Amino acid sequence: MKRVFVLLFVAMLSSGASGAAMRPAESVVKINGWFSDENCAAAKLAADEVTPNGTACVKKCLDDGVAPVFVDPKARVAYQVKDYPEVKNDVGFYLELTGVIDAKAKTISVRSVKHLGDVVQMCGRKPKKG
Repeated sequence: MKRVFVLLFVAMLSSGASGAAMRPAESVVKINGWFSDENCAAAKLAADEVTPNGTACVKKCLDDGVAPVFVDPKARVAYQVKDYPEVKNDVGFYLELTGVIDAKAKTISVRSVKHLGDVVQMCGRKPKKG
């Protein structure tokens, strides 16, 4: 009986080690963008409009329980934010975010956030032609 448990234990250890070896290593990235809420960011991205949402609106949506996202304007994607409870304090700023992205799940685990400046919020009107 002991032999069966030992064999099972060894099998579990070896499968765990090979499973870990098969997973890609975490890659920490730095990207620039801003925090938003999932609903507003999704609507803008669907309309191919990659601009920040109003700060007050985003904060209200976050208060109402809408998931926070980080918008990367270069990649034109919104990543759901993981492991960062301070999102609301950084809404309204253009940021440099350091974190780990899971591209398949479209999530980002935040390691650090640096303010680069205020975001320029856009209204729905088209700019006047000069």
